[in-house]
Amino acid sequence: MVPGVMLTLSAKRFTLNLINMFKLNLKIALRNLFKNKIYAAINIGGLGIGLTAFVLMLLYINHEESYDTWDPALKNVYQIRERHNFFTPDNKEHLQESNESRVANLIRQKVPQVIAVTKVDPDWDFRTGNSVKIGNADPITVYRMKDADSSFFHVFKYKFLQGSENNALKAPKSVVLKQSLARKIFGEGNMLGKVIKVVAWQGDEGTDLTVTGVIEDPETPETAGFTAIMRTGNKDKDPDNPTNSNYCQVYARVNEEADPELLNQTLKKVYVDYKKSTAPLRKIDYKSYFANGKYLQLKAIPLAEVHGNRPFEISWLEKLKPVIAICVFLLLVSIINFVNLATAQSVQRAKEVGVKKVMGAYKQQLIGQFLLECALQSMVALFLSVILIEVLLPWFNTQFHVELSFWHNANLFNILLQLLGLFTLVTLLAGFYPAWILSNYNPASVLKGNYSGSLKGIILRNVLVVFQFIISVTFIIAISVMHLQTNYLYNKDLGFERSNLINIRSGYDQNLAEKIKRIPGVQYVATTTQVMGNAFNVPEEIEYNGNKISLNTVTISMDALSALGVKLLKGRVFSKEYKQDTVNTVVLNEAAAKLIDKNPVGKSYKIIDQDRTFNFQIIGVIRNYHNEGFDKEVLPTLYKVTHLGGTSSTNNLIVRLNSDKSAAIIEKIKAEWKHAYPDFPMEYTTLDSAFDKVLENNRLFINMIMLFSTVSVSLSLLGLFALSTFVAKRRTKEIAMRKILGASNVQIVNLLNKTFLVLVIIANLISWPVAYIVVKKWLNGFAYRIDLPLYPFFLATVISIIIAVLTVSIQARRAALANPVNALKYE
Repeated sequence: MVPGVMLTLSAKRFTLNLINMFKLNLKIALRNLFKNKIYAAINIGGLGIGLTAFVLMLLYINHEESYDTWDPALKNVYQIRERHNFFTPDNKEHLQESNESRVANLIRQKVPQVIAVTKVDPDWDFRTGNSVKIGNADPITVYRMKDADSSFFHVFKYKFLQGSENNALKAPKSVVLKQSLARKIFGEGNMLGKVIKVVAWQGDEGTDLTVTGVIEDPETPETAGFTAIMRTGNKDKDPDNPTNSNYCQVYARVNEEADPELLNQTLKKVYVDYKKSTAPLRKIDYKSYFANGKYLQLKAIPLAEVHGNRPFEISWLEKLKPVIAICVFLLLVSIINFVNLATAQSVQRAKEVGVKKVMGAYKQQLIGQFLLECALQSMVALFLSVILIEVLLPWFNTQFHVELSFWHNANLFNILLQLLGLFTLVTLLAGFYPAWILSNYNPASVLKGNYSGSLKGIILRNVLVVFQFIISVTFIIAISVMHLQTNYLYNKDLGFERSNLINIRSGYDQNLAEKIKRIPGVQYVATTTQVMGNAFNVPEEIEYNGNKISLNTVTISMDALSALGVKLLKGRVFSKEYKQDTVNTVVLNEAAAKLIDKNPVGKSYKIIDQDRTFNFQIIGVIRNYHNEGFDKEVLPTLYKVTHLGGTSSTNNLIVRLNSDKSAAIIEKIKAEWKHAYPDFPMEYTTLDSAFDKVLENNRLFINMIMLFSTVSVSLSLLGLFALSTFVAKRRTKEIAMRKILGASNVQIVNLLNKTFLVLVIIANLISWPVAYIVVKKWLNGFAYRIDLPLYPFFLATVISIIIAVLTVSIQARRAALANPVNALKYE
């Protein structure tokens, strides 16, 4: 026969043998799965839960990584950040997304690497939506309509469905709509040339804008997100007065060949030169102004890095690290359970392995067979996890404030590849060790009935159970401490009365305020720049007894402190009975009073503003009140009715109600509002809601920890059940002999419990320092926190011991009640 033909026949025969072997192993695998339904269900259920948590995290990470990826050209787009102290949380200088508007023209003229620069509205927290009106229809509120200059679509590339990139914002009074908003306003059809009236605030007469383009909504999320881009003309020019500033976001498109490091060097040089040259116009001495730790900085951040590197915010990755760790632990616990349950069944499979080895099966074939069984269970678990993901996604989206989808995901192909890799990894991690152990059995010993588990295997299983309980006990401790901290924050004295207090997103209108005051049930109407849910800080340097002190300035109306219900410690608050209160008096909070004087009431200080000196008298001290999250300490703050040296633009209209019929009163307030501003809907929030929002992220995180902790403890119990099953089977002969010699069932149950109690106690001793480090780090994220108590640690220990005893006792009792004659006959 021709050698080539022989090789072909041999290859075919080899392939046929492989197929037959695979079919045989598959039959055996399916038979074993159906034969051991309970173990298979526990294996698949545990793996499915672990995979579900892990895949949810994959979906979220993919979502966060997909920001600003809808067009390849975005890799050349940079966000420009400027260092300054305008509206910073701590009144110190930081590199911020908001820039002085003159920066855009400076870059356009002086930086050669830049192709196009655009100015666009920032996402101010205190901004309401715009009111949009078409013809005589009722106005609707549209959020994230942003004003920009004509260069916006030369920097950001979008797919135009109507209109074109070059002409879209060419003329002032034009607007480009995203397709989703265009359909909401106009429906279908050609929208070019249609006019919408946009009202930006309650007193605005409105601006008629012509639709010059409709763009496609990107499939991936955006950092500079918007529903429409307007060109009103406000971004086309900068303030004429050098001392005035108009803050906005600045984005630049650079050459593909541009070196980021060289770009930032150029930016820094032109920025410093500009600040030096304009210092005399701003009436400051450059050298003395930047002598005390202040310095100038202008930096370009690649757009791909902006979303994960927001100023004053913890990055999404930092926020997610604890959750990622939890999901990894859950997956590990699931795999540990798989290993323990597989080895617990090894006694039953030992004779099967012995017979196969006697019949000529190779070790590699046995490993392949057991890996195939593991792969089948992993595959079913993966399908189960996909079902669980679809069920849990609405809850998950609510927890993380996202809109994730599995099957309708833009990155579905990448997700499926990741799942394939995860499936392979889990199969190898969960299946290789049991396969190795099972394939190593000595056929002679097994067939003689002398099988016993190896000491190494027992030690490994004990280690895995200890590891599971370390995770579970740590979770229990964390839940207890988080619950105590949350209760502390919910019951903490905020320094003001938040109930029956609403905040309308509006500047102070005296006429409207007087009309609202006349509504029965309204006690106060006031305004302030510092209220929970919408606070912004203005730094001010005062001079007291020759010392310069940096404070935070808050501009308020006469009744604001009374409306907030703050607690007066010394002196008095503002009153209409004292005319000077509108001119040169201030109230301090506790933090500011400590910096000035032990008894500051009646004392005076001065400020210098644009070569003018103002003297202010301190008339009272109030208790510190919280207006931001509990991760920041209350700033040393002075409150004044006058706007001298500060700002009077608040965008907060606070109304104190003195009646429980708040809903009816608010409806009357809405009626007055609609009468005054028919084209601008009223938006408001209660201070109770603002307080809940401050704690929302913390509450959602704790809820998620509680859910995962419950799952982790449940999976750990399955692992303990697996090991107790294994030990009971391994010690069948010993238990039978003890019963014949007179041991009671209780003694046998205690005998088995003793082994596992030692493991649980070891797990607790290890988990205590681990949990202490974890919860201590979490508590350090709060400026106001509890002292770490000891009883959550003792509570976790007691709970874990009770759970372990109950779980093991169920299995131990079954072994104790078994007929010893059958056990000895089996042995």
